[in-house]
Amino acid sequence: MEYLNDEQATFFTWCDEILSAYVSREGVTLNNWHPRKKRSGQYELVIELGQPEGVSLRQVVAIPEQFHDLLEREYFICHPDDEEKL
Repeated sequence: MEYLNDEQATFFTWCDEILSAYVSREGVTLNNWHPRKKRSGQYELVIELGQPEGVSLRQVVAIPEQFHDLLEREYFICHPDDEEKL
């Protein structure tokens, strides 16, 4: 994938590492992922996983503060705060 700048590349590399850690377990599949802004102003990465037993699992990981400005500028232009997918 080609990124517009180094900041995007660093953020998506961080996301890839987090997601890889969760789907590296046998039988686990990645169903969806997205950043979400909490009411406190902090961001978190919401990860929706499929388990071998057919059970869905949601994990939430805090997004480092170094990426908050990027998310404010680029992600939440068209996405409301505290968006819930489930």
